Amino acid sequence: MIDRANDKSINYDEFLRAVVGDMNQNRIKWVKLAFKKLDKDGSGVVDIQDIKGTYDASKHPEVKAGKMTED
Repeated sequence: MIDRANDKSINYDEFLRAVVGDMNQNRIKWVKLAFKKLDKDGSGVVDIQDIKGTYDASKHPEVKAGKMTED
């Protein structure tokens, strides 16, 4: 059953789960570890401040080329 919410529509998550399938326990463990690393303030949400604290955008090729800023 693709329409898990039974609302006669398919949202992105339902579609993705139907195409890719459920994650096994090992993959879930790695996803949770990656999320925890990104979620710097432990809020349960990864926001732009969390990403800025994790990712050094100055090394991005578009920033180096002057096409984008770090922000």
